[in-house]
Amino acid sequence: MLKYLLPALFWALIILFLSAHPQMGVAKPWWVFQPDKFAHAGAYALLAFLLQYGFKRAYMPVILGTTYGIIIEFLQQAFFIGRQLDVFDMLANLIGCLIGVWIFSWFAPLLPQYFVRK
Repeated sequence: MLKYLLPALFWALIILFLSAHPQMGVAKPWWVFQPDKFAHAGAYALLAFLLQYGFKRAYMPVILGTTYGIIIEFLQQAFFIGRQLDVFDMLANLIGCLIGVWIFSWFAPLLPQYFVRK
């Protein structure tokens, strides 16, 4: 099972690396639909898509991806300079995980059989 999860683990490290850096100085509008929410959703959609390789059930990538996103948000608040916890980022992470699992369900029949666990 671990060999199926290696791409997801690599992507999770990239997410951690990007989350640890201070923000780029881009002004955030006050409303919920900020541009960075799309980046969160996209990053966690890819994470859930990659996690789906290692799990038979769709709920595991959603649970693991969302939990990872929540942990990252708390780490940002506690340890990363220039970063803060944002509940709407957590929501964007959840939505991204759901989208990633949904996209995987559409593309799974097109993937070579050695990529898809049965």
